[in-house]
Amino acid sequence: MNHYVVLGIFGIISGIAASLADVPLARPGKANPGETLPLNGISPWWADVTDSRFIVSFRLSFLGQPGAYVTMWLLADLISRQNNALALALRIVTFIACYTGLICHAVFCIKPVLYRRLCKKMSDDESLKVINSIDPFMKAPMLIGALALWLGSTVIVAAAIITGALNVPKICLLLNPVGAFLVLFPLKKLGVKISGVLGAGFILLSVLLIIAGVL
Repeated sequence: MNHYVVLGIFGIISGIAASLADVPLARPGKANPGETLPLNGISPWWADVTDSRFIVSFRLSFLGQPGAYVTMWLLADLISRQNNALALALRIVTFIACYTGLICHAVFCIKPVLYRRLCKKMSDDESLKVINSIDPFMKAPMLIGALALWLGSTVIVAAAIITGALNVPKICLLLNPVGAFLVLFPLKKLGVKISGVLGAGFILLSVLLIIAGVL
């Protein structure tokens, strides 16, 4: 068993943790097909749950994200054997994801905790103004992080597979965050409660690393 396989298994475990990290950020109860994680503003249900929900979410993300970035970096290592340009691009995307991913998740967890304090001392409108004042700081990191993690990693890895820089079967083009979204999004529309789609994408990238490490 080589180190790509070992760290691919680690990446799968980390991806599961990252997926579970999104579960506490979703509204408790029955699934709502049209519901998404709130990127801006507030969700009234925050006042009805405990802080521990968001603390657990951050800890799971803190534990899960490093494995995802190690997986991406090692995929770049394999790609570099055939295509240095694609490998460098994936390393840059990984670097960007490292410093935007966790800070964005931290804000997703801090906002509910802060709102729970504010709503006890202020009106809803005043609480909303305070929470909304945080959002402008996070627009750029969230946009850059989303582009890096969703599109950047998917496009670069797909290009490596298509060009043969990553020696895996073409069916592996589905093993990425966009592939996870295409599988899980229809289930959500059918009423299945789905969280952690990006974490599922990390799991698929880890499976890809294992396959590439074996071949």
